[in-house]
Amino acid sequence: MWEKNSDPYKKKSENLAKLWAIVPGENNIRWGELTTFLIPGIIKRNIMKNFIFFFAIVAIFFMYSCANSEIDRLESESVEEVQMKELIQYVRDIKPDISIPLNPQTRGFWATLGGWFKRIGSADGGGYRWGRDNGLSFSQSLLVSVSASLVTGISGGDGRIQWKINGEWQVYSSSIRDYQELGNAHNKAIYELCRDNPTLKSGSSISNTSLLSLVEAKTKAMGYKDILSLLQRAEIMQMLNSLSSTSTMSDVTTIFMNRFSNSRLDYQFLEEYMDAVVLLEDKDSAISFTEQIIVKIDSMSGVQKSTLKCMVSTALCSINLWQPKI
Repeated sequence: MWEKNSDPYKKKSENLAKLWAIVPGENNIRWGELTTFLIPGIIKRNIMKNFIFFFAIVAIFFMYSCANSEIDRLESESVEEVQMKELIQYVRDIKPDISIPLNPQTRGFWATLGGWFKRIGSADGGGYRWGRDNGLSFSQSLLVSVSASLVTGISGGDGRIQWKINGEWQVYSSSIRDYQELGNAHNKAIYELCRDNPTLKSGSSISNTSLLSLVEAKTKAMGYKDILSLLQRAEIMQMLNSLSSTSTMSDVTTIFMNRFSNSRLDYQFLEEYMDAVVLLEDKDSAISFTEQIIVKIDSMSGVQKSTLKCMVSTALCSINLWQPKI
């Protein structure tokens, strides 16, 4: 016979009730309390997930926008840089081969003072670029180039006295293009200044201030009448005074690059050009070599075509202007 309260089903129900009762040492969470405990936690976790997801989306969008802006900036800056490096390599590739000794009589003055020519040519071409970087006009930059040429030539030391100005100063038969006009005008101004002031070409003691005034008067008489401001004149004088103390082509280009570091590759290109062109034996070869480079420049879309062509044209005309006394 079954005893009272010995019903196994009732016993099982009591055991289940005890399972969620507050009993020391046992599980003390009741069903009501369980839902009260879990639901807020679930809500909090969902809110946190949503917040993290939103923050991640904003961060990704911000980084994407910044990355695109940086890529656009780098691309706009790097096109010119890449093409300038290509141009420099091109000059190296077509540089004359001097493995076979050339006839000194045919090389003439090209072989005698190559370093001097590179120095003065870089001052002329670099002087024009310096003027353009300073916001000067074509005619004002011509004035700078002529002044830089004379200052660099005058400060050439005793060896400078052994040289004279070439009476056949015109390099280009026509001046249709701006770089041809610049080169011929550069040579004409120096030729006439040295003709009218004979001491200039033999190392005169004229001051840079007086020299600049002479050049300004000469270029104005030739039709280049843009007037310099006081600030522009002061900046040119500072640059000319620095050029007076140079002794190598690297010294000259360093002066220009210290002021305009963003034009570093342009001046490096000019140095490579000067290293190559002084190896050529005659004027016609030098002109042909320079025209190859000008064609290459014209084929490029990301470089300052007019300025680069004017740089090499001025340097070419300059090294054809000076001759040794025979």
